[in-house]
Amino acid sequence: MREKLSDTSYASNPTTVIPQQPSVSAEAGSGLKANSLSFFEILGESVANIAPTATPAITIPVVFALAGNGTWISYIIATVACVLLAKQVNVFSRRYATSGSLYTYVTDGLGSRVGFASGASILFAYITTAVAVLAGFAIYTHNLFSYFHIGVPFPLLMAFGAVTAWLMAQKGVELSTKTMMTMEFLSVTIISILGIILLFTHHFNINPGNVAFKNVSFGGVTSGLGLAFFSFVGFEGAASMGKEAKEPLKNIPRAVISSPLAVGIFFVLMALIMMMGFAGTGHSLGESTSPLAFLAQANHVSFLGYCITVGAMISFWSSTVGVITAGSRILMKMSHEGILPEKFEFVNAKKKTPTVAIGVSAFIITGLGVGFSIFTSIENTYEWFGSIAVWGFLITYLLVTISAPVFLHKYDSLKVRNIVSSTITGGLLLIPLIGSIYPQPEGAAKYFPYIFGAWIVIALIFHAIKQRTLRAHEAPDEL
Repeated sequence: MREKLSDTSYASNPTTVIPQQPSVSAEAGSGLKANSLSFFEILGESVANIAPTATPAITIPVVFALAGNGTWISYIIATVACVLLAKQVNVFSRRYATSGSLYTYVTDGLGSRVGFASGASILFAYITTAVAVLAGFAIYTHNLFSYFHIGVPFPLLMAFGAVTAWLMAQKGVELSTKTMMTMEFLSVTIISILGIILLFTHHFNINPGNVAFKNVSFGGVTSGLGLAFFSFVGFEGAASMGKEAKEPLKNIPRAVISSPLAVGIFFVLMALIMMMGFAGTGHSLGESTSPLAFLAQANHVSFLGYCITVGAMISFWSSTVGVITAGSRILMKMSHEGILPEKFEFVNAKKKTPTVAIGVSAFIITGLGVGFSIFTSIENTYEWFGSIAVWGFLITYLLVTISAPVFLHKYDSLKVRNIVSSTITGGLLLIPLIGSIYPQPEGAAKYFPYIFGAWIVIALIFHAIKQRTLRAHEAPDEL
């Protein structure tokens, strides 16, 4: 049986202390390009996964349709929960560097079986998220082409977005993270300019009273919370850059906690501004398919609407690149441990990227995206895959939240504040999880828990079979 290479940076005897410095040999053994990413490039991976431009462009209206005037409250709760969750992730990222991200963190705290379940869960989330953001890319590319009276079928746009995202992910992590960070910065800047114009034209009256705060309902807030969380998912992507980051024990924790905090503030403000902008127009934010373009036109700055359309298109595409990049590192880590075939750990010697893992990820995403865009509407593709992705993320996030104090306890480093923080985080994460099943949603969404549950059951069966096979192969060596 081939030797299992661990790319986690542990000290040789971690029984008394938790390691604080990454292992040089482990970095070299992964095949990825070590010490190549600066803090801002690492931050770019998390920001690209979040795709902050996409939230005001398409997600806030969907949340508003569920939460109404409580939309901004849903985003406040989601921001607090994700910042607290980042603290749980950083229990691990401050102590060792790995490409396995949350999969490795859960494994180290709760064991290989639960760890593999978390790995399957986050991969499920990454795949479904990629399909959703590809649908967003297709929608906004279609909107852009419509300005020039050009019509291109959505399946073709999905395929083009997936193939180009695959090519960018293959080019190398430095190029892709720099590109994604630059595009997101420009897009968010344009949206922020529109937000400032709206504030100015409305005399900066953004207080809750101007958006009918009295009509906010608890049920509406919790209903919108699931998709509000979807706006943040992927912020932990920086944690998969442990083998490629400069000063990973410093820069990755900073990126993990600063990304949800910064974009959370942006989301809350944009939710309030957009609600204010639609008030009195005779149009509903919850029914708008191009809310930012509408607001730009209504406030006589239509050219910003065109710029935002381009920015949203690029943002969705960048998110696809980021998700493929993060997911491929987890597939590579699983291959290192002998759970997945050896081919997944192949790294291109020139580009220093896990070529096979990236290619398989892109192939699956392309097939699902093109297939669903043919057999249902592009709006359904975005909403269905975005909604079901939340299950994969929330379950993994819950497992990390449980794993963090267990991990600290193993090394006699558990404090009361760790237990309190973990408990509060877990409680906040349970709100959208429970809200996803009670009251039972209508339409396709009522089947999502069963689809996700079936995926996890299959993953656990696969893990049990794989472990039995590995033990059978090891037995002769022990005789």
